[in-house]
Amino acid sequence: MLSLLVTSSALWTRVQAAARFCAFSSVTIMSGRRRSVCSYVSIHSHTRRIIPKGIIPVYSIYSTARKLSSNIGNDTSDAAAAVQVAPGITIQTALNDAVKALERKLVPEPEESALHLLSHALDLSWENGHRELRVCLPSTSNSMLANQLMSEEQSNTFQSLLGRRINLEPLQYIIGQWDFHDLVGLKIKEPMLCPRPETEELVEFVLEEVSELIRNRGSTNERIRILDVGCGTGAIGLAIANRYRDEVQVLALDVLPDAVELSNDNAKRFFANNAGEKKGHKLNTIYKAILCSADDYTNTQEGERYKMGFDIVVSNPPYIPTKDMTTLSEDVSRYESDKALCGGDDGLDIIRHIVKRLPEWTTGNCWLEVDDSHPSLIADWLSPGSLESARFGVECVSTYKDFCGRDRFVKLRVL
Repeated sequence: MLSLLVTSSALWTRVQAAARFCAFSSVTIMSGRRRSVCSYVSIHSHTRRIIPKGIIPVYSIYSTARKLSSNIGNDTSDAAAAVQVAPGITIQTALNDAVKALERKLVPEPEESALHLLSHALDLSWENGHRELRVCLPSTSNSMLANQLMSEEQSNTFQSLLGRRINLEPLQYIIGQWDFHDLVGLKIKEPMLCPRPETEELVEFVLEEVSELIRNRGSTNERIRILDVGCGTGAIGLAIANRYRDEVQVLALDVLPDAVELSNDNAKRFFANNAGEKKGHKLNTIYKAILCSADDYTNTQEGERYKMGFDIVVSNPPYIPTKDMTTLSEDVSRYESDKALCGGDDGLDIIRHIVKRLPEWTTGNCWLEVDDSHPSLIADWLSPGSLESARFGVECVSTYKDFCGRDRFVKLRVL
């Protein structure tokens, strides 16, 4: 393992140093408050960890990531037996023993995993618990927290959590929440995708456009309407609404009932206190998720009539080609929904549905996060002036690279 400490207060998109690491089979990133410790290790670009906003990001590169799955048992009892947390030992001993156990099992980011899981077991604050525990790592530490004894309940809880982590269950699922963009403590639930830090870059692109629309809209009080296709946890739409909760209205779509429920629960978590502060300022005015596919969100079929006229469309759709699904590491393939990952033979199935519906949805732009094989394909398919662009009424405006220099984002425009 190689670690490099980089200090920067800039947005992750402006920090170029990490690009050199993309030759490795996996990139895992931790950054202070953002806690974007990755539980994903795979040579497939979809599972690469890209730096989020943060003050002190730490890059850890695992060049043997593909070997991890074969070295980790699938039996939860075997995993639990790999580490024993006896009641009555000090927090310092429990923490350091856990780090060693995770290292023996080749679990990614063993130190950060242990810190977060122990913080959770001790019911420390989400904001600062892992930082408070970090002082317990040095064997010379003599802090009050380091010398505190583990109760039987705390020991049992910690051992159970460690067993799940040794089985490569993502930290986000174990803990049940994670930070994304400016959202602190976003609820996460299996099998919805754990928010990827590179998706924060997608949010930033949309936020820049929202800011421009606000500047140019004049004196109108109408909210800027945004359609989020494939919301999952709600991370993208909620992050946008969180920045401009008085200015935007987000409608989110998903085909998984659990995703719709989770997204709306997260909306209540972040926006419930804002509802009623202003006239007409209800929760649904800010954010709402509904059960509907991209292809079915149309008024060209019989059934429910939908309100269109969105200013911006954004989506991080399922985009992994079928042939690449077998390359995903166990932590992804075993826990996350195939429906949220696989985009068909070439990964473009849902993207084609979006392109087909775009002229009905909006007269503006659409921002997509896609597989790194897609930007060039989409740019050729919907090149300005092409027959296909004219047929769909949509053209590819530009493509953008992610933090590691991989083609990742596409901007489309309705003609």
